[in-house]
Amino acid sequence: MMNEEVLQRLEREAEKITLDMPASLDDREFTRVFNLEFARLIVKECADILMKESERLYKLESEEKDELFARDFEVCAEKCVDNVVALKEHFGVE
Repeated sequence: MMNEEVLQRLEREAEKITLDMPASLDDREFTRVFNLEFARLIVKECADILMKESERLYKLESEEKDELFARDFEVCAEKCVDNVVALKEHFGVE
């Protein structure tokens, strides 16, 4: 189940973005734009989590004395970044 607090925060953000649009939207268009913004915010949230994990792994890599372990941390961090790029490209999110 999705974290209710995160869900509510993203819904509020999507609603604000949609309401702040310059044109007035009918109910159908409002729902469409809201859903697009909500989905974009979910993808961005996922990408942000992956970027934080990559930062954590790069930090571990820089602190690790054992070269093999350090390399493992680096590879995992790079994969996180690769997944951020793939996720954003797949959903067309910047």
